[in-house]
Amino acid sequence: LEVVLPTGDVVHLGGATPDTPGYDLTGLFVGSEGTFGIVTQITVRLMRKPEAVKTILGTFATVSDASNAVSGIIGAGIIPAALEMMDNLTIQAVEAATGAGLPLDAGAVLLIELDGIANGMETDAARIADICNEHGCLGVRVAKDEAERALLWKGRKEAFGAIGRLTPNYYTHDGVIPRTRLPEALERLLDISQKHKLRIANVFHAGDGN
Repeated sequence: LEVVLPTGDVVHLGGATPDTPGYDLTGLFVGSEGTFGIVTQITVRLMRKPEAVKTILGTFATVSDASNAVSGIIGAGIIPAALEMMDNLTIQAVEAATGAGLPLDAGAVLLIELDGIANGMETDAARIADICNEHGCLGVRVAKDEAERALLWKGRKEAFGAIGRLTPNYYTHDGVIPRTRLPEALERLLDISQKHKLRIANVFHAGDGN
């Protein structure tokens, strides 16, 4: 990145390789969402589109089961291209807004996407299904075509806008939680919600490296 700091100084962050030695100042700057300065030039690497993509929807009775499945997937050494979670309150809003085909009676869903070479992808998808089932999964559905995949992702991408169907005003918290502490954190949020009679809708990146 070529960036201009508030002082007017022009600095360069990162380098020509994905992992530049030293502190990840590029990540820090991007994560600041514009508060550290202005980006004036970006050098990117073009990548080939993946040979194959598989999108999986796992349905769970509780947020705790879904979050434990996340820990299980990551613990098994599988890092999906995307691993997203939505709880029931979010599902209700998303379905009303987009009709993405999410189960309204689910406590939570995991939207899991694998991409890469086709060889071996079925094996990883089967391992993910097994792990989900080990953690109380009610059902695993694989998008049958690009149209179904796009609809599932439409639901996820428009989730924050859909929350407006629940209330005209809401407060967004954007936090970072170690994957292994995810079940604990979500149980605590549930306790807070019940204690204070405050609706808390959860939708987030659950374990894809974000």
